[in-house]
Amino acid sequence: MQTRFLLSSALRRPGWPRIARTTPRRSIHVDCVEKHAGTGDERVAKYRAALFVDNVFPLKVSRLDIRPYLVLRNEAAMRKKVAGMLPSELPHGARVSDIDPHFRDGGSLVHFTFTGNTGLDAARQTAQEVVSAVDAHVRAQSGRRWLWLESARALAVRGVPFCEDIVRMLPSKRVRVEFCGPPLDMEQIFDEFRAFGRILDIEMAQRDAQHAVVHFTRLRGATSARNCVHGDVVGATRLRLAYEREDREMVLVQWAKEHSKFTIPLAAAALIAAIYAVFDPIREFCVENKITHRFDLSRIPLLGNVRKAAMRSLLRREPAPQQDVSAWTGLADQSARLTSILDEPPESFVVVSGPRGSGKTRVVDQATANKKYRIVVDARKLAAEHSEVEQMTQLARQLGWWPVFNSIISITNAVDVMVTATTGSNAGISATPESQVRRILETLALVLANIRQDRLQAQARQHDKHHEFTIPVHTVEPADIPVIVLDNFLDKDIKFTPVILDWAASVVEAGLAHCIITTSNISGYHEVQRAQPQSPASLVSLNDASPIEAVTLLQQQLSVPTMPEQSQSPHVADAHSANDEYVRRLDQASSDSIATAARVLGGRLEDLQLFVQKVRAGESVDAALEDIIQRSITEVRKYAFADDSEVGQHEHTWTPEQFWYLLTELALRDSVEYDRMRNSALFSGKDDALLGLAEAQLITMVYDNDRPSRIRAGRPVYAAAFARILKDPGFASSMTVKMNKQFIDLETAKIRKAEDELAVLNVFRASSDAHSALTSGMAVIAAAQGGYRHGRSRGKDRGKGDLQPDAFMAQAIDAATRNASGEATAAAARSHADQSWSGWFKSFFYRSPPATTAAAVPADTESGADYLSSEMQPSVIPGIPYELQGRVQFLLRTIHSSQQKIDRWDAECRDKAQRLASL
Repeated sequence: MQTRFLLSSALRRPGWPRIARTTPRRSIHVDCVEKHAGTGDERVAKYRAALFVDNVFPLKVSRLDIRPYLVLRNEAAMRKKVAGMLPSELPHGARVSDIDPHFRDGGSLVHFTFTGNTGLDAARQTAQEVVSAVDAHVRAQSGRRWLWLESARALAVRGVPFCEDIVRMLPSKRVRVEFCGPPLDMEQIFDEFRAFGRILDIEMAQRDAQHAVVHFTRLRGATSARNCVHGDVVGATRLRLAYEREDREMVLVQWAKEHSKFTIPLAAAALIAAIYAVFDPIREFCVENKITHRFDLSRIPLLGNVRKAAMRSLLRREPAPQQDVSAWTGLADQSARLTSILDEPPESFVVVSGPRGSGKTRVVDQATANKKYRIVVDARKLAAEHSEVEQMTQLARQLGWWPVFNSIISITNAVDVMVTATTGSNAGISATPESQVRRILETLALVLANIRQDRLQAQARQHDKHHEFTIPVHTVEPADIPVIVLDNFLDKDIKFTPVILDWAASVVEAGLAHCIITTSNISGYHEVQRAQPQSPASLVSLNDASPIEAVTLLQQQLSVPTMPEQSQSPHVADAHSANDEYVRRLDQASSDSIATAARVLGGRLEDLQLFVQKVRAGESVDAALEDIIQRSITEVRKYAFADDSEVGQHEHTWTPEQFWYLLTELALRDSVEYDRMRNSALFSGKDDALLGLAEAQLITMVYDNDRPSRIRAGRPVYAAAFARILKDPGFASSMTVKMNKQFIDLETAKIRKAEDELAVLNVFRASSDAHSALTSGMAVIAAAQGGYRHGRSRGKDRGKGDLQPDAFMAQAIDAATRNASGEATAAAARSHADQSWSGWFKSFFYRSPPATTAAAVPADTESGADYLSSEMQPSVIPGIPYELQGRVQFLLRTIHSSQQKIDRWDAECRDKAQRLASL
């Protein structure tokens, strides 16, 4: 710790009595250069001393101080300037020997020599008189400098100055004094340094006591002391001086630290306001440039063509052929309809829906080709990002919103936490990715409003040039209305979807721009409608083309070529090669092959274009078609069967067994009923798996009356891929075994549930006849179908302990008559039991249905469920209470039906296992 001693006496007002000194005033440092001074007189010597002329140059107080650069930096010029400040003749015949400018300290050392009597005291007195005379002359002649508003002065140099030009040693009001010898007390230090200026404080070191810090009130006092006292000897102590960096703390800073409850929110608000004021105009400019392409060099025709040609030459690619949607009747009609919608003022959303690859992007591009201002937001790229901050950054990049400060979110959140911790109340300045997205969209809306206003003013000026009267213009030309395209929107789950939809609805309602949403999810239309309920959205629906249109498109793209001229060449080799090429291309364009390809590929534009590109690249029709089918098989196996080790892992909402069950149905027919699949045993009435498959584009849902009605393959070519996968014996057998095992597990759980309910009802124990034998519902089933395999549900001892129906019935009748006395009683009981239970068993389980009933059994009944007509079903089970008759019969039929299914699936699993073993 350092003790601080405030010298109030040093800050006294003028006219106050001075402090009495206990030590004499320090004198100038004089060196004897030559004793005889060249005269031969021993009493005469030549002496050398120095003085420091202060306030000659401006002080350099920091690296950003420009005042030193406003004066001359030439050393010769600076010496000449100092020499001009000195008197022409010095007292006692003194002469200036050297001038050493100290530019950083704002002054200059002036060394002078003089002759006098031998004796240092007399020499010091003479040198002090020279310094006094120079000081009086400099003060009288220099006056106040306009640049630093202080007058020059001359001070005697008491020590040996340390001449250095270290860059980091800038002048400071604090001077560190090191003692090389016994330390000085505070009074000695004050007497040594008071002559150079008023002292604010003197800090004495407590631990080593070998240094002290003198704090001057003005910077000039510190620089003068540094140049005049360094190297001075006081008693037996030599003094070494150096500047010490001072910690400057202004009054406002100190007040801000003491009142943090007010200053922290104000500082955060000022920071945010500065960011808004400085960067928001830049962001508006960048967004506007992104929309208008005003400074986009690639839009210049010459530079754009050169750039495209250079990229094609580097990548060695041919320019891709431009496909026109006019070749497709359905797409041409929808494109014309979309163009007519965009020619009207914006009123509502425009939703372009259709399966992936149906030409949505191509239709939108052609309809907006003549639009000057077009903004595209690709939702697929947004969904590819992992975090909300990355999605926000991707959106800003697509809209041209720059600069983006992701760290501002964490900074504002930290400031909000600090304010809450210090003040106890929430400042409300925290930022989230959603708030940043709102800012981005607000900036885009502002730019759209400015564009609309500029176009209205331009149209008004154009109208005034051609008409004598002026009318207000309120509508913009159709070509000047901006178009916002939300591509692949609602296909993926994005956090900011509601925010973007609400913003787009407000923009459309304000008439600033059209908004087109392209999506493969038809159910997204309802979400768009909820964002703008007062105006129904325009729906442009795209479907796969008809087979005739697909064949027509392939025939146009793969037209029959003419006979090449090389075939008439006299060179035999050239003629043969030309004829072979003609025959190959003619085979490619044959009607049968095109019809086959169109039948397999269907009307999906993406697949047809890929097929055309492959054929044009030199592949045969069959090879190109086979390659597309194999790619489809790979996609299906990769994305559908996640648990199969052969195809890798992928996250879904469905199981491989569920998709295999759906695949087997779609491989046999073009479409299946949505409700039947949804209510099947594997899907259990839930649509999560079906919606996940539709989102993965593995299936397509056909909507009827605003609800899913049928299910088709995700792409037409997937139907051929499903058939190929189903014909794979190894994969099909393994997946069938897995599916059947899951079916068996479901039916086993159903049997267990029925067993538990029969045990709870306890109807057979309460029965009047055969109650000792028929102790459970499973005894009835065992009697009906040759014994129930209890080991099936447990997976152990399967097939052991089975009872035949006749033997079981005999045991049941004997058990019923065990307690009866006499043969007559036994015979009567046996006859009664046979008429009651055995008759009911035979009528319920063994009676064959009529021919008409068997023919009426549906062929597609799930897993061969039993169909029992009303003629087969008994009305009353003997010995069961009337109120339990219906429930008991239902449970017994459920157990019987489930057991039959399990037997059939078990047999199929054994057959598939044998087939796998034989491969």
